[in-house]
Amino acid sequence: MNSSSSEWYLRIEAVNLDHSVYDTNDISTIRGGSSLLLDAVQKIAEKPELKRVSVGASTGLFEVEVKTDAEITSIETQIRKYLQGEPYRHFATFVITTSKRERGESIVDVNNRLMSECSLQQYQTPSFAFPAYEKSAEECGFGGTRPAVCDIGGKERKASHAVYVRREKGKALRKELYMPCLDKESPDIELPDHLEELAQNDNIAVIHFDGNRFGKIRDQCKIKEDYERFDNAIQGIQKQAICQIVKHTPEIGNKIRLETLLWGGDEIELVVPAHQAWATLKRFFDATGTETFQTEEKEFTLTWSAGVVFCRHNLPILQVRRYVEQLCSIAKQRLSDKPDEFSSGDNRIAYLNMSSFDLIERDVESFIASYHAPATVRDFNFTINEIDQLHTDMLTITRSFPKNKIYEIAELLQSGTSIDSLEERALQMVDSATKQPLEEAISRILGERKERWLLIGDLWNLIGAQAL
Repeated sequence: MNSSSSEWYLRIEAVNLDHSVYDTNDISTIRGGSSLLLDAVQKIAEKPELKRVSVGASTGLFEVEVKTDAEITSIETQIRKYLQGEPYRHFATFVITTSKRERGESIVDVNNRLMSECSLQQYQTPSFAFPAYEKSAEECGFGGTRPAVCDIGGKERKASHAVYVRREKGKALRKELYMPCLDKESPDIELPDHLEELAQNDNIAVIHFDGNRFGKIRDQCKIKEDYERFDNAIQGIQKQAICQIVKHTPEIGNKIRLETLLWGGDEIELVVPAHQAWATLKRFFDATGTETFQTEEKEFTLTWSAGVVFCRHNLPILQVRRYVEQLCSIAKQRLSDKPDEFSSGDNRIAYLNMSSFDLIERDVESFIASYHAPATVRDFNFTINEIDQLHTDMLTITRSFPKNKIYEIAELLQSGTSIDSLEERALQMVDSATKQPLEEAISRILGERKERWLLIGDLWNLIGAQAL
């Protein structure tokens, strides 16, 4: 039976990422696993029979050019064989499915059906890539599950093959990630080997960006061409944003103080020195803030949300990742379900300062509501349009307001006591030349909510010393 080349579609997904990427707190292994999955999907997209429709960090949707229906089985078998080979067989699990586009179906309908089939396959297959039998008397020193069989240079612990291939193969791939952002004349860049080196006696900031309601926007892409254009638009925006960040990231010698844990699809996850967090947020949103996308029927302003955790570099990164993803979800809570009505004011940020503690026993939202009461989660959630002024006002406050009074104000607020007289005494201690701009800065941050003094106190050591 003959069919046109536009009728068949193939979807691939890397699944069970908790067992293939996020199964260790070793930053090099996480980065390598993430990079390898992205690289796997990108390499498959190079097959001449496949035409890319949409490619994410670990997923791909392709149109398959075949002359007969029988050919689709052969192509699917080839791809499965490739993904069961080196290096993926050691750590990754993939699901693949194909489907013919029925008469009258939109590309969204086809993709939804493929996603459902991928989910069914995932339920029917092991969630763990089982290692080949190897004689070992100890478990992997990085993941604690698979047998330890490989020596890692500079490390006392032995690693499993799953860890080893991710660390080794990921080294080259992470450099390739940034090369398009640099001039051809630029020397070969180097990256930190661990977060302690990135931090350089500073705390770190982990930032998770995610597109706002991009799934709903994709659902408006009824024709394949719109679907492709949306995917290309997102990839272009991400590259533009990452390049702006890379070009302005501080260096140690020739090493860029930046880690990329995730880049692809709708999400990006970065680690930067804590004092660079606000500038990184600004550069990202400056690069993405004016982009729009037009379907046959509607125009959308493409917006993003971000969660940010400030913490010590030696906290378990998997724990911090959970917090930062929750914060990103908190930032999205005030979004409507109508992305065609979004504006630049829907680029949102929520943050958590963990510089002085190690663990959150409950979810992030409950923790903030309890720890910072009577301030609320909303006080730690702002739009990108507010960041410039907030940062400028905080610099004014940290340079002029007596720091010891911040602690006294916070204590009174949390005990339910009026702070009016303490505010007045603190302002009397300020030099008359700086008093008016200081009062204006405080007024802008507080608005009608005295509770936002707790925000001022929390940001005091995070804001840095330089203007954005």
